[in-house]
Amino acid sequence: MGSFLNVVEHLAITCWLGAIIFFSFVVAPTAFRVLGEANAGRLVRAVFPKYYLLGIVCGGLLAAVQLARGFLFYWGGMIRPALILFTLLTLLNIYARQALVPAANAASDSSEAGRGRFRTLHRRSVMLNGFVLLCGLLYLLWMGMRGY
Repeated sequence: MGSFLNVVEHLAITCWLGAIIFFSFVVAPTAFRVLGEANAGRLVRAVFPKYYLLGIVCGGLLAAVQLARGFLFYWGGMIRPALILFTLLTLLNIYARQALVPAANAASDSSEAGRGRFRTLHRRSVMLNGFVLLCGLLYLLWMGMRGY
């Protein structure tokens, strides 16, 4: 069972970080450069709900792995902190998908006054993604240090 949990953990963290890196540093910049602001904005609107859903699924799997390790083996070491971390990151993705993205879309669609609100919400989205990426990379580093 321990090996199965390790595989699920590795797949979930790799998929989540890969999606964040690929979308943030490849897809979004390329879309805005090639398609222009209006069409790239439409593309990003279509992708974001799925992007955050992937984060919710991966974060939920990672939290579930920690729960399983705690119940099956022991609650020591990094089990509790990792469970708290992945629960928090999953909740942040739920917030982004259910509240932040719709609010940013509404602000983008509104008058010129909404543009300032959109910039604020966009900055919040970028910071949220950066935080999730940083936490994921630090966790990946810790995974390498623990040796499995």
